Amino acid sequence: MSELNLNIEPTQFKNILVGVDESEQGYFALANAIHQASEDGATLTIATILEMGDLSAIEALHLDFIKEKRAEFEANLVRYKEYALSKGATNVETVFEDGSKAGEVLVQKIAPQVGADLIIVGAHSREGFWGSLGSQAAYIARHAKVSSMVARKEN
Repeated sequence: MSELNLNIEPTQFKNILVGVDESEQGYFALANAIHQASEDGATLTIATILEMGDLSAIEALHLDFIKEKRAEFEANLVRYKEYALSKGATNVETVFEDGSKAGEVLVQKIAPQVGADLIIVGAHSREGFWGSLGSQAAYIARHAKVSSMVARKEN
């Protein structure tokens, strides 16, 4: 039996990416990301994805509706950034993307773009926004090339 090495230091993250939506689990993921970024002195990137596949056919074809949704999500990102700064995060960026599946967009596009070394998402979300975020969180845990955290707020 090999000897247990208890001299291992925890990772001090440098670039934390959090996927946030308008749900309690999304806010809980944000709160955990702010805490970790503050603890590590890391850059915090807050991302929101407009999942085009979750829009009805009529909504997807209505340009004004899509513009309105984008404006709403971008305004939310401003609020999230202000909140993060007020809670002690010092270097906060935001990213807004369109995509078909939030998990894939986070892992394949945004994480490499921002140099993330930790991805945090909520355990699940309201229906119709990130779809079944449980499956998106599982996708992230399986496919991320960096550490990932699924934040779960118990009710």
